[in-house]
Amino acid sequence: MIRSLLTVIFLCTVMGSWAQSRTSSPYSFFGLGQQTFRGTIANRSMAGLRTYTDSIHLNLQNPAAYSKLRLTTYAIGATHTETFASTSTDSDEYDATSVQYVSIGVPVSPKTAFGFGLLPFQSVGYLIGDLTPSSYTRFSGEGSVNRAYFAMGHQLTKGLSIGAELRYNFGEETNSSSLFLGPIEFGTNEENETDLSGLSFNLALNYDLKLANGNNLTAAVTYEPESDITARNVRRVGTFTLTSELTENFTNVIVGEETKQKLKLPEELTIGLGYGKPFKWHVAGEFTHRGTSSSGTRSFAPENSSFIDATSMRLGGFYIPNYNSISSYWDRVVYRGGLRYEENGLLVNGEEINEFGISFGLGLPIGRGGTFSNANIGLEYGQRGTETNNLIKENFFSLSIGLSFNDQWFQKRRYN
Repeated sequence: MIRSLLTVIFLCTVMGSWAQSRTSSPYSFFGLGQQTFRGTIANRSMAGLRTYTDSIHLNLQNPAAYSKLRLTTYAIGATHTETFASTSTDSDEYDATSVQYVSIGVPVSPKTAFGFGLLPFQSVGYLIGDLTPSSYTRFSGEGSVNRAYFAMGHQLTKGLSIGAELRYNFGEETNSSSLFLGPIEFGTNEENETDLSGLSFNLALNYDLKLANGNNLTAAVTYEPESDITARNVRRVGTFTLTSELTENFTNVIVGEETKQKLKLPEELTIGLGYGKPFKWHVAGEFTHRGTSSSGTRSFAPENSSFIDATSMRLGGFYIPNYNSISSYWDRVVYRGGLRYEENGLLVNGEEINEFGISFGLGLPIGRGGTFSNANIGLEYGQRGTETNNLIKENFFSLSIGLSFNDQWFQKRRYN
């Protein structure tokens, strides 16, 4: 029964959740959009770590982690973000709410498991405007690039696992720019509608070493080679009149020819090292290097922006007071936390748009004894950008909720 119910929920979510924008940041205008965190709420609560793996949670950033999975696991997560933006002269607030992932992991043997699902990849969502007695400007964008994936992990030898993930990246993004100058009768609008699609893949190695003192030393390496993504863009140019309610009434629209570009998704390498006591605590650090992307070279990219190599550093972990406590529920809760600093590789007006975040989270057991299902709640505070050189600084708060349900497939029945 639980298997059928969860599969229905999974399919309904897939059909209804992937056309939405997952950001409201003006920095999502550049390149293919703002990169979205591509992991579970449990991982995000530890600053996005991908090094730690266990037998009941999905690790969507590390396909080698599937080799440890012992139960079929359904996972879904959603995030709400409130952003407070400021420049040297003004301030604003905006928010975004979206489903972040829908995934299933299935063990097929004690050493092998596979998984599939949908994840966000890049997202566009912004609305910027200005109105003076002599001018009107409006810049808006929406859409996302999503990722359908199939992953598999296998244990090669004791402690050493390998994994691979094949992804199909797809989506649609729309960017619109409007300008109206006072004495001119008509304003002008340019809209670019871009369909994006392409394949990519990811490789991973995971190693666990049990030490003489009973603690574990873990290491993980994930590598994503450079890949292509095809962008098919249709440009529309039109004229409009502006009503007193600031509504744009179009009088003429010219559809330009469709253009096709091959953009590069950059290679990415992550190395992580962790140490901890099984079922008690774990701490890990990671370093990621991402190559320069050419995705900023689309025909409508602004001249004041460019891309460089990006790096990020993460430190996080968890603590469980007593995972098999009978007398105290809160002793079985997983307490998580982490810090991250990311150089996003975006230059605007000569300034790097970097990001900092601090996160906390709880892993709450749900159901009666014998089930390993859990609810994960995460909180994150972060900063992005700068007010220097007429840019925007963003302070954001995110609340994330994820559910992880466990079931057993492929079990032998003793009686018919």
